[in-house]
Amino acid sequence: MADLPPELVEDILLRLPVKTLKRFRAVAKSWRSLIDGDDFAKLHLRHSLTTNSNRNLIIGGIGVYTVALDSLDGAHPIKPPFYYKTVDEISNSCNGVVLVMSEPPILWNPYSADYKVLPDCPVERAAPDGCYCMTGFGFGYDSRNNDYKVVRVTEFRHIVNHSSMTNVASIYSHKSNSWRRIDPIPYPPTFLRGHWRVHINGALHSLVQDSGSVHGLIIMGFSLETEMHYPMAMPDGVRVRGFGFTLDVVGDRLALVCTSRYRAVIWVMEEYGVADSWVELVALRCPAIERNDFVTPLVYSKEGDRVLLNCDDKRLVWYDLRTKSVDYVTVKGLPFVFYAEACVESLVSLGGGGRGKIKNSKLEKDERKENIRRKRDDFLSKGFKLVL
Repeated sequence: MADLPPELVEDILLRLPVKTLKRFRAVAKSWRSLIDGDDFAKLHLRHSLTTNSNRNLIIGGIGVYTVALDSLDGAHPIKPPFYYKTVDEISNSCNGVVLVMSEPPILWNPYSADYKVLPDCPVERAAPDGCYCMTGFGFGYDSRNNDYKVVRVTEFRHIVNHSSMTNVASIYSHKSNSWRRIDPIPYPPTFLRGHWRVHINGALHSLVQDSGSVHGLIIMGFSLETEMHYPMAMPDGVRVRGFGFTLDVVGDRLALVCTSRYRAVIWVMEEYGVADSWVELVALRCPAIERNDFVTPLVYSKEGDRVLLNCDDKRLVWYDLRTKSVDYVTVKGLPFVFYAEACVESLVSLGGGGRGKIKNSKLEKDERKENIRRKRDDFLSKGFKLVL
């Protein structure tokens, strides 16, 4: 490729997955400089998003795995470059970056292997009498300011009836690498596994009880840009009696999942913020799903004619939007129980391959043990001479 014009080389490289690009950095200094540049990272991400390429599932639960969406040929383990406990949940993905909800939290690009440990976020308020606290995180991208942000909410709940009493909220800016206190969230955020996970259009979303609304529920959005809260309408045709409700995201659209013992219905908002744009996307009954299945929409197929569903964190199912039929998916190496998040491969840099320090981590302990072993071996090799 030495004789190819630089524009053509760039166009070819833009189409490749991150793993291949990391190998190709060794081809030439010019290629390394190109691939490592911020402009190329942005162009590569834009190409992947517009062409629906380089898409994967990040699988969490017992370990971390990645599954290529185009083939679904197998779950391949990923070893995080930091100490990762299986109890640490992984957030939704923003431009290929996820939040590992550990202590301290970590921003991580699983495909470039770049990560950043977040600084400490002190909670300046002790739990009120008769309350216990729960901490949850929300992660999203502020496109106007080109900034990745993390919201941490420490919620205080009544020790007897578990009702939400008050909360303390802080927001982290990747640009400034600092936390800042914000006003308490004026409603209980919707946490799933400690994660305020419904991020779309630069905002985090929750289902909130509202006795004044027709459905008894209202959708609230929290803008990461303005830090303002705003209401959004529920679908007009949704049935309330006998159903439970959760919010989700599928194909950059807000989704409302309605489940009963024998049914699952998924609505999507075709145009963000427009109440009349809600449409029913998926309708399933037993035996297509099992009784009491918790259904989560993950992603559209590349052609847009099917939706991949996670059923009860145990099975993956393609739902055909035209025939209304289901096709069960077998992925080799998939854990028995798992959770999944759609993720696009990207070269987004977090500032230098793991800046920040994880205190008292297992990696540090292992490194100390290895250093002690090496010093011991050096001492023994100098002090003794082995004669055969």
